[in-house]
Amino acid sequence: MKITCDIVSDLLPSYIDDVCTEDSRQLVESHIHICAKCRKKLEYMKTPIECPEISSESNSKNPLMKIRKKNRIKIFLAIVITSCIFVMGIVAVQEIGELHDYFYPSSIAVIDNEEKQEEWTRINISDNAFLNFSSVFYNKEMVNDANSSGSVSIRILDEKREVILKEMNIKPGEMIKLDVLKNNQNYIVEAKCNAGRFFLNFV
Repeated sequence: MKITCDIVSDLLPSYIDDVCTEDSRQLVESHIHICAKCRKKLEYMKTPIECPEISSESNSKNPLMKIRKKNRIKIFLAIVITSCIFVMGIVAVQEIGELHDYFYPSSIAVIDNEEKQEEWTRINISDNAFLNFSSVFYNKEMVNDANSSGSVSIRILDEKREVILKEMNIKPGEMIKLDVLKNNQNYIVEAKCNAGRFFLNFV
């Protein structure tokens, strides 16, 4: 029987792995001694195959880590920018008069009495004849300043002189709520108090 290159090719893997029979080994060695083609094929099959290095777990995670890092940077920048805008807004409200007056509106009435008032006397609110809560940022409160000379009795009427808030006596440093008053409506404030100087703050 003629030994062909195809038969030897089939035997080569077993020969290389040293699992073939002794007869098969002698047959392969006799053939490759005279056949350059099969000898070359044997050398090629014996040559180790260079496999690309398997990436480590850390390298495989690297793209995800880069994405997470970018997201963290974006979140950090968003927090920093938001904080800066917030701080700038607070500074602007505190330092710019018109903004401060808009967000923290207040009106004041000053009463100077040389003698005790027994009758209701109309008072001006920040040089206006009427009290008007013209901004939604008013708390609708009235405070008798702690520096006032004493207690003040007040009442509040609408433009038709109908009593909206009955007589209330407010001591220095005390506050009363004026929730019954509506926004953007004119009200008349009347007061009775002893001799002295009194400061009423409407906030």
